[in-house]
Amino acid sequence: MGGTEEDEVRAAIGEMIDAQNSGEAERLRSLLSERPEAVHIGTDADEWWTSKELLDDAAAGGDSDVQLVADDLHVHVQGDVAWVEGRGRFTNRGGGERPVRITGVLIREHDRWTLAQSHASIAVPNADIFS
Repeated sequence: MGGTEEDEVRAAIGEMIDAQNSGEAERLRSLLSERPEAVHIGTDADEWWTSKELLDDAAAGGDSDVQLVADDLHVHVQGDVAWVEGRGRFTNRGGGERPVRITGVLIREHDRWTLAQSHASIAVPNADIFS
């Protein structure tokens, strides 16, 4: 695999984001965990997917106007498990941007890092939760 494990995980996350942003479902398939309990949670209330459901959404075109940019990722590795957390932004073709927080858990499967859990959230001030 080459490089440090942290570099490998960072490269895997970068490839996943690129595949999702470009709508390459087949490429994304090799980067997501095949485990049935893998879960990917988006920012919309209805975005709670298994890897298969996420792939189905990507294959159908998903929200092709929204792109994810990861600006600041922290990577941690313990054996065959890695986790990441960081900040990024959603962008759209109209030039809009929205900050996003992202987390993920990767596992080494078939001699490569695959994403078993991911979560994206858009911050809401505590004062606005119930207003």
